Amino acid sequence: MKMRSLIFAAYFVVAGVVQSAVTHACGFENPQAIALGTLNLKYPDAVHVLAAVWRAEDAGFLIPRRGRADGAGSFAFYRAASVVKKLGVNLADSLPAETGMAISVVLIPQVMWTRLEVGPDGLTVQSHAGGPRDGDLVIVTEEKVIRELVDRKLDSGTAEITGLLRFYGDPEEIANVRAALAKTDQAERTPSFAFAGR
Repeated sequence: MKMRSLIFAAYFVVAGVVQSAVTHACGFENPQAIALGTLNLKYPDAVHVLAAVWRAEDAGFLIPRRGRADGAGSFAFYRAASVVKKLGVNLADSLPAETGMAISVVLIPQVMWTRLEVGPDGLTVQSHAGGPRDGDLVIVTEEKVIRELVDRKLDSGTAEITGLLRFYGDPEEIANVRAALAKTDQAERTPSFAFAGR
């Protein structure tokens, strides 16, 4: 009788785990979709960056979309963290150290946050941060946009005008970051067109 009870209990545990997996398999429980929705509520129109990236890809201005194989996992994370750090270095070289500015960069669709602090001691980078702190200037963009900025294949003014880059925060700090990005801009090419729908 005791053995039958154990088997019966094990059955319910396994059934509960399987049922739980099935219940959470639909798109409504997709953590990435929830994170994007939450981001868009806090930073209006932030997800429009994705549409701008798609338009730029379709226009041939950004590299085409990759398959999911190299867009996820540890390598993709380190690649993204590295390129955001390079952006931080460029900004730190162009921002006055006494500003003590904190910038949170979020890459979408992954909703990966990186905090950059520029101060008298130089640049501090916190990859995979939990999000921005109060008072941070927020930049919403996509990894390939940051890569194009860092590689000087895209200028920040064009990135912002076409919706590939969005700023949220104090207007004076946004102006400072725009000016710092403009100092690093020596893009090899800028589009002579506006992407469709913009």
